[in-house]
Amino acid sequence: MTEQDKPTGADGQNGQQREPRVVRRRVRRAPDFRRFIITGAIVGLIVGVIIGNGGPNIQGYSDRTGIALIGGVLAAFGALAGAVIALILERLLNRR
Repeated sequence: MTEQDKPTGADGQNGQQREPRVVRRRVRRAPDFRRFIITGAIVGLIVGVIIGNGGPNIQGYSDRTGIALIGGVLAAFGALAGAVIALILERLLNRR
């Protein structure tokens, strides 16, 4: 068998393979803010619809108006709460 007929390894050397290198890198783990904010807004909206639907009727406003107002306000607060939770999680997960 000649030198050219010998099988070569993945690195091109004759039958010798290099050991894989281990490279340690720090992985930044951060929550997806968009998902937290959207989830908070949806939860706030659902809670607002339940509260608005079960509350007393206010003279001069229809049921839909009350549900929309309370649902919208609680959706905004829910989005804010979701953003705060995501910020807290980011701080906790990225500590050294």
